[in-house]
Amino acid sequence: MDRKLLRDFVSPPSAYRGKPFWAWNGRLEESELRRQVRTFRRMGLGGFFMHSRVGLATPYLGEEWFRSVRACIDEAARTGLEAWLYDEDRWPSGAAGGLVTKDPRHRMRRLRMHRFDDPTAFRWTPGTLAAVTAAVSGSSARDVQPLARGARPRAPGAGQCILAFRVQPDEPSPWYNGYTYLDTMSHAAVRRFIRVTHEAYRKRCGRHFGRLVPGIFTDEPNYGWPPADDAVPWTPRLPAVFRRRYGYDLLAHLAELFFDVDGYAVSRARWNYHDCITHLFVDAFSRQIGEWCGRSGLLFTGHVLCEETMRIQAAAVGSCMRHYEHMQAPGMDLLTERRREYITAKQVSSAARQFGRKWRLSELYGCTGWDFSFESHKAVGDWQAALGINLRCQHLAWFTMLGEAKRDYPAAVSYQSPWWELYGAVEDYFARVAAVMTRGREVRDLLVVHPIESMWTMRRAGWMKDDAVSAYDRMLDTVGDSLLHAQIDFDYGDEELLSRHARVSKAGGAAVLKVGKAAYKAVLVPPMKTMRGTTLALLEKFAAAGGTVVFAGGAAGHVDALPSPAAADLAARCPRAPVGGK
Repeated sequence: MDRKLLRDFVSPPSAYRGKPFWAWNGRLEESELRRQVRTFRRMGLGGFFMHSRVGLATPYLGEEWFRSVRACIDEAARTGLEAWLYDEDRWPSGAAGGLVTKDPRHRMRRLRMHRFDDPTAFRWTPGTLAAVTAAVSGSSARDVQPLARGARPRAPGAGQCILAFRVQPDEPSPWYNGYTYLDTMSHAAVRRFIRVTHEAYRKRCGRHFGRLVPGIFTDEPNYGWPPADDAVPWTPRLPAVFRRRYGYDLLAHLAELFFDVDGYAVSRARWNYHDCITHLFVDAFSRQIGEWCGRSGLLFTGHVLCEETMRIQAAAVGSCMRHYEHMQAPGMDLLTERRREYITAKQVSSAARQFGRKWRLSELYGCTGWDFSFESHKAVGDWQAALGINLRCQHLAWFTMLGEAKRDYPAAVSYQSPWWELYGAVEDYFARVAAVMTRGREVRDLLVVHPIESMWTMRRAGWMKDDAVSAYDRMLDTVGDSLLHAQIDFDYGDEELLSRHARVSKAGGAAVLKVGKAAYKAVLVPPMKTMRGTTLALLEKFAAAGGTVVFAGGAAGHVDALPSPAAADLAARCPRAPVGGK
């Protein structure tokens, strides 16, 4: 063990210690803020995130707010802690507590489908993008025929109805202080969010960025939640961006976003749509904020919404891994002690390795309750560390227990808990683990192609209750569990990231698949509905160079969401394995 590692292992510095969310609620008082910073130091913690929560009485992002922030940064300097920022009033990140979405142009929108069994009830409105006649049954539609804009519809045939597709802004909500969530697919809206929030912090405490203030946390951004059978995410620029990227008109295929049309379960338009909204969300939100943080000397950290299964990823964010490319410290969320989110942790650590990110964060311990023991703290942290997580953000520490705050996702990781003065035992352990984890080079020779884009093809009316969708979600758990139980570590590879960052090379005469800064000797392809043409070409080249490509279960019957035997032809020339690894 080298001297620096030995020194950090014996007395780990603050960078390796946990940084809890500090729930700023009630009326903030400087003396109490400073006292709690000193409390964190006595607990053996390394820092804290300053987080607006339910019950905040001090105006968010006002002068009193920033005086409190500066007082905490000053006290952190005195005590040797780190003061991390948080980018929102409660969550999800983006609206700045409604300060951004006061402007209607920046509000979240959805494309809503309206069904008219009585054609006389249908009217063209300014928000109607398109209308069709169709015979609808469950999640299927047939005989879909467009209506000319402004035309009076004829009576549909037997069993037919009129489907109208209209853009509607979200309704104002008290959660956003009387406004709405942000259109996170709009570059202009996110730029406004950056100006209101990030630039305000830089103006008032930017001289501490990168030192006392290492980074800023984003919490649960998304492009539309909860999902609905009659609505999908939308943004005004979507049709133009879609045409530029894919070469055809999305408005002519809106029915395919909700139904399997004429018996086709895999729709190219549906797949392209999900790829497009994921691109817009990632490019507008994560890329813009990540680049701002990079220029400002901050780590962009936090997590997106709904990471734990493919189904809810597809509904809320498209693909988690595509966001991590732009995060200097990608992260995840874990509520309660009972949820097993191995896929989530592997997504984070995979992308972090591929993009050379040292820190992989987890927001953990929320909703564990007052009887959550140190043994349980260790158990929940241990399995995440085993899967590559090395920066712990405990949820949470309270500024006050007044009102609703006392029920805010306990237990409190602060003086409200009787064990607070002994918490250094937990922090010493995990700080030593992190000190070792951040040295040397990770070795994971296997890449597993992530099938999230196949899940996109399954999103349609009724899909959240579809047994086939649930089974496809469980499949990815089964593949991952089989590998981990066999002591075979692996990384996931997102297909879009592979299309830009993967290449085949040679190392010592053997074929190697490089993805960014990571290298793999073998690739496992799980069951997929569709595969990108770029992924197929990459695997063909890797196999031709002598690399190992293994197909588990059935091969994709589509390439770029169009019927094709090409993936099956490659699978026939490669080793095969059962999905469960038995």
